[in-house]
Amino acid sequence: MFDKGKKKLASKVKYAAIGAVAGLVLGIGGTVFVQNFNPADEKQLSASVVFDRIVEKNELVSASQSYNITDKASDVNTFFDLFDIPFTENSFWYRYVGTIKAGVDLDNAEFAQQGNVIKVTLDQPFIISNTPDMEASGVLEENNNILNPIHVEDVDEFQSLCVELSQQSVLDGGLMDEARKNAEQDIRDMFNAALGSDYPVEFEWRELDEAE
Repeated sequence: MFDKGKKKLASKVKYAAIGAVAGLVLGIGGTVFVQNFNPADEKQLSASVVFDRIVEKNELVSASQSYNITDKASDVNTFFDLFDIPFTENSFWYRYVGTIKAGVDLDNAEFAQQGNVIKVTLDQPFIISNTPDMEASGVLEENNNILNPIHVEDVDEFQSLCVELSQQSVLDGGLMDEARKNAEQDIRDMFNAALGSDYPVEFEWRELDEAE
């Protein structure tokens, strides 16, 4: 079995094609939203009314990143964990492909206005979804062993490890920074579409412990 004590990764996780598509949703969905946001009576709208309409969106998806993790997992039987038993090693290559989306929860957003200056306070962005592409994901090659066969749960366990690695990759790769930047621009564009450019928008991001 592939328990954590036995599992051996033959090599570090290889991100064969990990590319940030930061702002993908912002560039498409955000633009469409801003275009549709343009109300007929925009001159009569107050900043607070605009803010309420923004908050009604609930979640703002502001960045997306695709990943392609390919790695080899191996396992060998041991004698009471003292030494490996010869001729009992098995292994398989696995590819895990998917897309992670990050965004901002607008439920706890706060609004304040001083003169023409609008201040918006937001929670830190979070992972909204991690969607695998199961048509592209799966076992590429396996070297089974009759003395230590590969089981379905072994592959499932390795797949779970890939999910953790994919989520850690976005934290290390700056996706959350992109999500903050794009969320600010998206919200600023919404205010500008309704009120014009005479209302500068400033942002404050709560620390994680404040948002909990």
